[in-house]
Amino acid sequence: MSEQTQTGRELPPEAMGNEKWHDTTDAVWMRSSLSNPDSEAIVEVATFDDGFRAVRDGKSPGKGTLFFTPAEWEAFVLGARDGEFDIPEEYLTEEEARIQRGEVDVEVGWVPSPLNSPKAMEEYHRRQREEADAAARGTDAP
Repeated sequence: MSEQTQTGRELPPEAMGNEKWHDTTDAVWMRSSLSNPDSEAIVEVATFDDGFRAVRDGKSPGKGTLFFTPAEWEAFVLGARDGEFDIPEEYLTEEEARIQRGEVDVEVGWVPSPLNSPKAMEEYHRRQREEADAAARGTDAP
């Protein structure tokens, strides 16, 4: 018998034996506010309650999803902050290179993917309300 989710739905082949796999059907995918719709790829990230993260190409989500444990994600973020994954400047526009070098003040944030399901968008708005309520109380969001 094949593996199934808690809801009884059969798992896709990539989930079999993959301890990192999470169901992304209604995941809340977020992308950088700097994402250019004309780019070849747009990185999107989903966060799960257990701290795991999923990463996909928002232009071609069917290409697959990478899953990260909380420790792997932390190592990735620290490497990114240290410039470990910076793109060689010859592949960037002058504006992109200036942003990457930190020479331009830009407001960067996370925005929901336009590919999110309606259920995911409900969850996104619920989280936004929780964060706003927590900020009003002067506490961290749950």
